Amino acid sequence: MIDLVLRYRLFVLFLLALVISFGIYSYKTLPIDTFPDPTPVQVNIYTEAPGLSAEEVESLITKKIETVMSGIKDVSTVRSVSLPGLSYISVFFKDGTDIYFARRLVMEKLSDAKSQIPSQYNPVMGPNSSGLGNVLIYALTSKDRPLTDLRTIQEWKIKPLIKSVDGVEEISQWGPEKAFLVKIYPEKLLAYGLSFNDVSDAVEKYGIVVPGGFSKTSQGDLIVRAVNYITSIEDIKNIPVKTENGSYIKLSDVADVEEGEVPNRRGALTLNGEEVQGNIVLKRVNVNTKDLVDRLYKQFEEIKKILPKDVDIKILYDQSYLTQKAVSTVEKALIEGIVLVFIAMIFYLGNVRSAILVVLSIPITLLMAFIFMKEVGLSGNLMSLSGLAIGIGLFADATVVVVENIFRHMFHGKEASKLEVIRNSVKEVFKPVVFAILIITAVFIPIFSFESVEGKYYKPLALTIIFALISSLIVAFIFMPALSYYFLNKPKSEETKIMEVLNEVYHKILNKALKHGKVVLTFVVVVFLFSVWLFTRIGTEFAPTLNEGSVLVKSFLNPNVSLEEAKKVASIVEQTAKEFPEVENAFSNIGRAEKGEPEEVNYIETFIILKPYKDWKNFKKREEFENILREKLKDVPGVSFGFTQPIQMRIDELLSGVKSTVAIKVFGDDLDKVNQIGHKIEEIVKSTKGAVDVETEAQSGKLQLKITPKQEVLAKYNIKPEELLSIVGRYFAGYEANYLKQGLITFPIVLRLPQDTINSIEKLSQIPITTKDGYLLTLSEAADIEITEGFFKIRHENGLRCALVQSNLEGRDLGGFIQELKQKIEKEVKLPQGYFIQFSGQFENQERAMKKLSIIIPIVILLIFMLLYLNYNSFKDALIVILNIPFATIGGIVSLYLSGFNLSVPAAIGFIAVFGIATLNGVVLISYIKQLITEGKNIEDAINLATKLRLRPILITATAASLGLLPILFSGDIGSETQKPIAFVVIGGIFTSTMLTLLILPVVYRMFNNR
Repeated sequence: MIDLVLRYRLFVLFLLALVISFGIYSYKTLPIDTFPDPTPVQVNIYTEAPGLSAEEVESLITKKIETVMSGIKDVSTVRSVSLPGLSYISVFFKDGTDIYFARRLVMEKLSDAKSQIPSQYNPVMGPNSSGLGNVLIYALTSKDRPLTDLRTIQEWKIKPLIKSVDGVEEISQWGPEKAFLVKIYPEKLLAYGLSFNDVSDAVEKYGIVVPGGFSKTSQGDLIVRAVNYITSIEDIKNIPVKTENGSYIKLSDVADVEEGEVPNRRGALTLNGEEVQGNIVLKRVNVNTKDLVDRLYKQFEEIKKILPKDVDIKILYDQSYLTQKAVSTVEKALIEGIVLVFIAMIFYLGNVRSAILVVLSIPITLLMAFIFMKEVGLSGNLMSLSGLAIGIGLFADATVVVVENIFRHMFHGKEASKLEVIRNSVKEVFKPVVFAILIITAVFIPIFSFESVEGKYYKPLALTIIFALISSLIVAFIFMPALSYYFLNKPKSEETKIMEVLNEVYHKILNKALKHGKVVLTFVVVVFLFSVWLFTRIGTEFAPTLNEGSVLVKSFLNPNVSLEEAKKVASIVEQTAKEFPEVENAFSNIGRAEKGEPEEVNYIETFIILKPYKDWKNFKKREEFENILREKLKDVPGVSFGFTQPIQMRIDELLSGVKSTVAIKVFGDDLDKVNQIGHKIEEIVKSTKGAVDVETEAQSGKLQLKITPKQEVLAKYNIKPEELLSIVGRYFAGYEANYLKQGLITFPIVLRLPQDTINSIEKLSQIPITTKDGYLLTLSEAADIEITEGFFKIRHENGLRCALVQSNLEGRDLGGFIQELKQKIEKEVKLPQGYFIQFSGQFENQERAMKKLSIIIPIVILLIFMLLYLNYNSFKDALIVILNIPFATIGGIVSLYLSGFNLSVPAAIGFIAVFGIATLNGVVLISYIKQLITEGKNIEDAINLATKLRLRPILITATAASLGLLPILFSGDIGSETQKPIAFVVIGGIFTSTMLTLLILPVVYRMFNNR
C-alpha cells in the first residue's frame, strides 16, 4: 500500500483536496443539537373530564386506559397522573421502537379503551414530541389590548403560520380564550316560569345555517341556504327564549350577556410580574433543534409584518442558545488544542515543517470524521463533538510516529533516495502503529453496550472517537507519506538540544531503575495499592450537571389556591430574581396550558434566564446564585421551592416521572397510608446531609364541593337524577351552546351561572328547581351540599398507586447520599405488607451504568490482552504490555480525587481511554525492542537503543494528548462540565502511563527475558 501511495503521490494529493472539500461541506451541513435526546420513546394520552374529582378520574378513566395500554407490544412502563378534570397517561416503549409504529399501536388500542370508559369522555393522543420538545417560548404583549384579543391573534393569525414551519408539531397556548358569557339568573327564570333547559334550547337552535340544495333560475344554478348567524353581542341578547300572546322574553331578560373568557382556565404565563399571552413551540420527534429554531426566527420576521402595530411578539427562551454555547465551547477547545499541539511539536522536533505536518493531520482527521458523521446521520452535539475535543491529541498519534520516523531516517540518509527513505520509514512503523490505534479503537467498542440514557449520551461520543481514529490511520499512512515527500527536507540535526538533555536525564534514571528493578517495581505496586484505596474515597454520580445558563424555580403551593393567588406568587419570584443584575429575564408557567402537563394552578415553573458569566458581578457560579435566591424566597408564606434547570428537569421527569435529581416512590393500595409513609421519609431526607429542596408531592387536601342527589326526594317529585346533575355539569362549569361569528373567526357562547352565585354556597343552595308537575324546590332540598376533602393528584406506575418524595442534591455525591438514605429508611420506616419503596431519578441511571461498567471494563482489558497476544503471538509479551494498564490508572485516580469530581460515567470513559493510550505507548516501545533483538542485538543494547529512539515519539504522543485536553480543564464555558472528568482522568493517566512506559516496562521486560 505504501508503494502505491508514493508512486501515485500526485493523485493522493488530489484525493486529499477532495476529502478536505467534502469534509468542509459535511461540517457546514452537519445537523447541530445541544446533546443527544435521551428521552425514551413515549406516547401520551390526555382525557379531559370536567367536574370529576381525582378519585373519579382514576377509577372511571385512568385505570381502564392504562390497563389496556399495558398489553401493547414492547411497552416497558405505563405512568399516569389523575387530577381533578384530567387524566394523563404516558406509555413508554422499549428503546429502538419506532415512534410512529408506537403511536399506531396506541391509536389502535384507544378504541378499546374508549369502549370501557363513559361515552362523554374522549381520550386523545398528545403531540408527537419528546421531553426536549419545548424548543421555543414566546409571548404576545400589548399596552392597550386585553389578553383575550391577544389570544385571538395568536389562535387565528400566528398559530397557522408557526405550524406551517417544517418540524413544528404543536403549540401549547396560554392565556384566556375569548368567549361570550351568558350568565343566567335562577330567580329571573323563576319569575318568568322558565327552566335552564328552555334557555339552552333557545340558544342552541338560534343562529344556524340550513342548506336548501340548488335552484335552477334564469340567473343560473344557485345554491340555496338559510342563514341566521349570530354576529354580535346584541344578537345574543335578543335571542327569544319564550313567546306568549305576541310578545317574547329575550335572553337579556333572564341573563347578563357580556364579553369574557372561557371559564375554568387552569393555567397562565407571566412575564416580569404581569400575565401575558404565552406560547410554547413543540418540535416533532427527531427534528434538529437548531435548524428548526433558525426557521422559526425567519418566520417570526414575516409574522411581525402582519401584526397590529400595538402588539409585540417577544422570544422568551429557545434551546438553540444552549446549543450554540455548548458547540462553541467544543470548537474553542479544538482550536486551542491544535495550537498547543503545534507548540509542542516545535519543542520536540525543532523543525517547523515537521510540526506543521503533524498539526495539519488533526484538522484533516476531524474533517474526515465529519464526513463519517454526516453519512451515518449523527448530529454534531455536545457529546459527539466532545469526543473530538477529548481525543484531539490521540488523532495525531499515528502521524507523530510516522513523521518522526521519517524525520529521523532523513537525517541519517542511508537510503539511496528521498522516496526510499520515506518508504522504509513508514513501513517500519506501519504494523505497530496500526495495531496500537486499532487497540485504542477497540477499547471504545464496549461502550455500545450501554443502555437507556447512558447509551444515548455516550454512544455518539464513542462513535466519533472511532471515526476519528480510523481517519487518523488513513491520514498517517496515505496522505502524510505523500505530503512528506513534497514538504520535508533533510534536517540539520536529529534532535534538539532540549531532547538531547531529556534523553540524557532519562537514561540516567532508567539505568538506575534497571539496576534496582525489584525495588522500583515494589514501589510502583505500593503506589498502585494506595491509589486503589484512594479510589474508594471518591464519590459517585451519573454525570456532572450541564450548566444551561438558566435556572428554573419550582413553586409548590397549597392545593386549594386560586389562579389569581398563584399569579401573585409567580410575580414575587420573578421580581425577586430580577433584583439581581445577573438576571436577564424571568417568566413563569402556572398550572397547565390547553395541551400542557398534568399540573394544577398550585404548581409554578419560573424560568430565570441568566446573563453570560463574563457579565456577572456578585457570583462566580450558578449554584451561588441559587443559594442566595433560595434564602430570599424562604420566607414567602405557604410556598416551598425547588431549584433546577429547564432541560435538566425535563430529562429527570421523563426518565423517572419526577422533576428532581432524587425521588423516592412509595407504592401501595391505600393512598392515605402511602402519603403517611411519604411524609415520614421526607423528614428522613431532610435530615440527611446534602439534601435540598425536599418535597413530598401534595396528593391529598383538595377541598371539594360535593353535591349528592337525595334519591327519595327526586323520586317523590318525579325528577330524574341526570336532570339535576346536568344543572351542575352544565351551568356550574359552563356550557358552550353556540358560537358567535366574526368573519372567519368564531367565538363560543357559554351558558353558566353568575360567578358570585358559583362562589357562594348559600346562593347555590337556593337555586330553584321546577318539577314537571309545577312544584318548586331549592337545590339544597333536592341534594346534599357539603365541603369534603379529597385527593388532589393520584400517581400510578405500571398500575400501582404511589406517593412521591423528591429532593435535589448539593455538595455531596449521589451514590453516597443514596446509600446513607437507604440505610436510614430501612432502619426507621416499617412498611405494611404489600407496600414497597423504589429509588428513582438519576440514581437509577447511575446504578445501571455502573453495573454495566463493572462488566465492560474487564471485557476491555481482556480484549486488549487478546489483541496483544495476536500481535506478538506471545503470552509473556502481551502480559508485559498489559501491566501498563493498572499502573496507568494511578494518575487517573489521583487527578480525579484532587479535582473534586465524582466517579461518573464520563470519568469511567476517561479510564477506558487511558487503557488504550497506555497500550499504544507500550506497543510502540516493546515492538521496537523485539525488532532490535530479532536483528541480533542483546537485550541490554536493544532496551537502550529502543528507549533512546522511541523516547521522542512517546513524549510527543503523550504531550499532544495532554495538551489537547488542557483547554477543557481551564474552560468555564457552558458544556465544559461534562468533559472535565474525562480530561482530568486522561491527563493524569497519561502522566503516570508515560512514566511507567518509559521506566517500568523496560524493567519488567528485562526481568521476563533476561536469561
